Amino acid sequence: MFTPPVRKMINFTYIKNRTLFFVFNHPVGKQEFDNNIQTIKSALKFYMPPECMEEDVPLFDDIRAFVTYTPKNIAKEEEKQKEVYPERASGDFEIPIQDKKLHSLVLSIQKIIKEMHKNDA
Repeated sequence: MFTPPVRKMINFTYIKNRTLFFVFNHPVGKQEFDNNIQTIKSALKFYMPPECMEEDVPLFDDIRAFVTYTPKNIAKEEEKQKEVYPERASGDFEIPIQDKKLHSLVLSIQKIIKEMHKNDA
């Protein structure tokens, strides 16, 4: 009944106390749901799917929706998909900096790169 963009915004559904809940991950999905709630209710009154019937009694009497702001575990999935590239820097570069503080800072970075390159080799 929902358009594909609205379907993507549905996190999950569940039934509690004879009420069917739609849980959205974005307020726009809930707004679209609220705009079409009467159409959904009338369609379900007209034809209730057999799997939603218990001994000829509907499994739910009301339909409601709310938005959850808990993030999905997308970060974990993205972390798994991250590719790890080997370090290509070897630390072989000149430091033509006159400022002593800046020169020592870049020198310490160069040493870190050389140590990392030694460990990778």
